[in-house]
Amino acid sequence: MQMDKASIVGDAVLYVQDLQTQSKKLKAEIASLEASLEEVERYQTGSTTHKSNTNIKDVKTNDSLAKMKIITQMDMFQVEEKGFYVKVVCNKGEKAAISLYKALESLTNFNIKSSNLATVSDTFVLTFTLNVLINKECHDQREPMNLPNLKLWVTGAFINQGFELNTATPF
Repeated sequence: MQMDKASIVGDAVLYVQDLQTQSKKLKAEIASLEASLEEVERYQTGSTTHKSNTNIKDVKTNDSLAKMKIITQMDMFQVEEKGFYVKVVCNKGEKAAISLYKALESLTNFNIKSSNLATVSDTFVLTFTLNVLINKECHDQREPMNLPNLKLWVTGAFINQGFELNTATPF
């Protein structure tokens, strides 16, 4: 049974997402263990109280979570033959806004027509419209850009910028 390219790439994207999730969890666990080790060392030397050590541990764990860039929602709609509208919602992780726009810049097969970045509560909401560029040298015209292919391109751009996709939300 032969799988098509989009299916293979989609499976690869899901696999990478799972690996990124596991990596983030392990990093948070390591930070927690390091904080616990510091707590034990300080307790043994008697330099701080147990309560303040717990606060240090909580701060380190919260810091590692704040550094994560997590996309919680991604909606895409085809609005013209070669035009698409995309909405991405992510947390306000460290350098998230910069990474959102770096992901847009990396979409070289598309012409970004407009973009808007807004803040809502503790999230960034990026909306943008794009058109598919036709490059006869690089683009195989037998496979036109459709919504599933666009989702793979855009998702890959955000993953390359360090974003993690919240897999609980369907895309």
